[in-house]
Amino acid sequence: MNKQLITIFSIFSITCLGMVSAQESKSFLPEVKKESLTFSSEDNKFKLTFNGRIQADGAVFFGEDYQPIGNGVGFRRVRLGATAAFGKRLSGKIEMDLTDGGFSLKDCFIKYAFPNGLYFRAGNFKESFGMAAMTSSGDLWFMEKANVVSAFAPEYHIGVQGTWEHDQFLGVAGVHFKRIEGNKEKDYSESNNKAGEDEGISVTARAVWQPVSADKVKGFHLGIAASYRTPKTTVGSLMPNTVRYSTRSLSYINKIKFLDTSPIASVSHDWLAGAELAGFYRGFRFQGEYIMNNTVRMEGLATEKFNGFYVQAAYLLFGGQQRYSKSRGAFSQPSFGRSWGDIELAARFDRIDLNGTEVMGGSANGWTFGVNYYATRNLKFQINYSYVDNDKYANAFGQAAVGYKSNGEIAYKPEEVDESLGKGGNAYGILGLRIQLNF
Repeated sequence: MNKQLITIFSIFSITCLGMVSAQESKSFLPEVKKESLTFSSEDNKFKLTFNGRIQADGAVFFGEDYQPIGNGVGFRRVRLGATAAFGKRLSGKIEMDLTDGGFSLKDCFIKYAFPNGLYFRAGNFKESFGMAAMTSSGDLWFMEKANVVSAFAPEYHIGVQGTWEHDQFLGVAGVHFKRIEGNKEKDYSESNNKAGEDEGISVTARAVWQPVSADKVKGFHLGIAASYRTPKTTVGSLMPNTVRYSTRSLSYINKIKFLDTSPIASVSHDWLAGAELAGFYRGFRFQGEYIMNNTVRMEGLATEKFNGFYVQAAYLLFGGQQRYSKSRGAFSQPSFGRSWGDIELAARFDRIDLNGTEVMGGSANGWTFGVNYYATRNLKFQINYSYVDNDKYANAFGQAAVGYKSNGEIAYKPEEVDESLGKGGNAYGILGLRIQLNF
């Protein structure tokens, strides 16, 4: 796999450099722009920029009611990427993740921009659904996104997408297919393909109103998003018409997915819908989203309805300015108020409910408080404290203890919990630290 990775990245880089050499013989010199290494031709008609990101995490868990969680450290993201621009209209990007010694493909697309604010992308990239999902992983307010976003946001899929930016409005629509991650998803997709199963399709759209988008000091954001989705073949091997929703509950170090619907079979399609509200003024910003999911089933089975929301706010203590990306419809890294950087305080409440009609995947409330220290444009430190309160149905598909039986034994099934011996479910605290380097 490492040889394949090196080969792919080398071919991309050599091809881009070769195209420049074929087009012109002018000088081709490296320079540093915005903390990234950029090669550009003398007339700037071609640019090749290399980038990367390292996020190293550590977390300590305490106060678990029934199911212990192991403390640990690890790399949340290890990214390598490159962007090539061929004049003003044509560009392309490739980005890979090497976390935990594996390989997954993130951005890999071709983009063409028209002069009227319209552009198209084809390849592998994030579906435009939700404000938090469209925020770069390097610009996250907290170490992890809210549970409802982690569980439902589609993120990376192969597809074709059109985007239109005009004054105060941003509109995005696309058609998407399967997810490309690592070997597991590849094996699932291939085994289902051999069995004659279609890989699934999604139609996703988002509209955002940005009434004061020209103002750099303050801004307002109002958005809606919707997605029609048929089951993908990357859920499991020989599991047609199946979907699954789960989340690691605000910590990547936690390997127990308490919140898990388990595989839901006989699914016709899903409807995702979301609403977004955000704003900022100087060093202050706020953001909130509500997301609902209706999983429509066949064979007379009831539609499963799940939902959740979050609200969050943050403030820069030393005079920094919050920044908003109009093209993404999401916040980016703020500017700093001091020569040594800036410090930001942040707080969030999130709620997710994966308990439907017959499927009981659990529900949870989460409170997170964070301190972000932006040392430079490249270096960032994050400290988070989260408190998670799961109900008794959040039992990690039967793998996590959620209470006591009437005879005093540990219960793994919610129906076996005797609440006279203690409230069912696990409530616990998380203290997390992240060191992030962008280059």
